[in-house]
Amino acid sequence: MATKKEKKSKGKKERVKEEVKESVSREEQIKAQNKILKNILIGIVVIIVGIFLFVVISNSLSRFEYRGVDFEIVRFCDAGPPCLVTYRTSLPVKTVGTNIVIVKPSEKDADYNFYLRNDPRELNVNFTGEIFFSNNMVLNSEEPFICDGKGAIAAANLIQLYEVLGTKVINDENATCDLLGRYLFVQVNPGNKTRVRQFGPGCYNIDIKDCEILEGTERFMIETLVKVNEDLKE
Repeated sequence: MATKKEKKSKGKKERVKEEVKESVSREEQIKAQNKILKNILIGIVVIIVGIFLFVVISNSLSRFEYRGVDFEIVRFCDAGPPCLVTYRTSLPVKTVGTNIVIVKPSEKDADYNFYLRNDPRELNVNFTGEIFFSNNMVLNSEEPFICDGKGAIAAANLIQLYEVLGTKVINDENATCDLLGRYLFVQVNPGNKTRVRQFGPGCYNIDIKDCEILEGTERFMIETLVKVNEDLKE
């Protein structure tokens, strides 16, 4: 029969074993919790990096440069689907009194945005000649080119661009090309091919096939924007 002292010693050993077992169990539990926490943190980091890469890739895909002019693809989906896809570019401007003038990027206090309907990289409209600037422009058209509202958009965008450049745009059916180049003369005509042709100093024909009025006028706008950006970098 075990003595009282032996029983006490045995009970102490069992308590020690239980304490060791509990300690080991706690350590394993802490390790398991740490492992779970580590996996959660890794998952959070992966999600954050994924979101960051998605934003960077999305921005890189929506922005591009065409002949020195920066563009950004902007979608308007309020009235969609389908969304209205536009190609936004801008010019650096500064307000002087009541006028908005084009300035070098380092002198600007705002950007003046323009929204094109055609991707300039895919716009297959030939331009022959070079861009000149003047304080005045005559913009005439042989036909209204209504074209489901595209004609009004084309005229408004072209006029807006040149007015921001400081050019006064008028319509004068009696005007013709000025051989001295004292003003710009732009004539919009129906044609069997959409193209832009210079035929005198500061004089241009924009030929429109069917209802490709935006394609023709936007080619003229793009050539203008390219020229403006070149001049600003000089």
